[in-house]
Amino acid sequence: MKTLKLFLIVGFLLTKLVNNLSAQEVYNIKTHEVVISGTSNIHDWTADVVDLSGSAKISSNLISEVNLIVDAKTLKSSKGKIMDAKMQDALSTEKYPKIFYQSVSSKVISENKGVKNISTFGNLTISGVTKTITVTSLSKTLLNGNVEVSGKFDVLMTDYNIEPPTALFGTLTTADKVTITYKIVLEKSK
Repeated sequence: MKTLKLFLIVGFLLTKLVNNLSAQEVYNIKTHEVVISGTSNIHDWTADVVDLSGSAKISSNLISEVNLIVDAKTLKSSKGKIMDAKMQDALSTEKYPKIFYQSVSSKVISENKGVKNISTFGNLTISGVTKTITVTSLSKTLLNGNVEVSGKFDVLMTDYNIEPPTALFGTLTTADKVTITYKIVLEKSK
């Protein structure tokens, strides 16, 4: 009888585990608004991320296995083509054309009215240098079943061996810190 109980308990736990694993579904990026913002000794500036691709696994409780790729050559500055060229040069896009983010772990910090506050720990690779970062995002399921993830985080360019760009023979200098603000809509993979 004890063997039968143990067998039933193990069977139940295995079924629960398989159901939880299979409940994770792959979602791909449908739309995105990602802006890099910074400042200089003369003016503030922004750059839009034009080409972003990636995916994540989503279960009812958590976003995991986030993989994002930015085509660094498609960053578009609010200050025009000269700043675009300065960014491309600073990021060494000829040698490192892509920026990568891969999550390692995630956890739900809080939830309020269907909006989850999620902390994700992962690796950000810029210009061939990988650093571990923690990103806090807000996540909510939209009426059509898509998932919207939004937030912002700061990056120091020098952490990635990037010299902050200058212009006008050094009279314009950019600050080391940039802020990445994002709103990404994910849709279930077909």
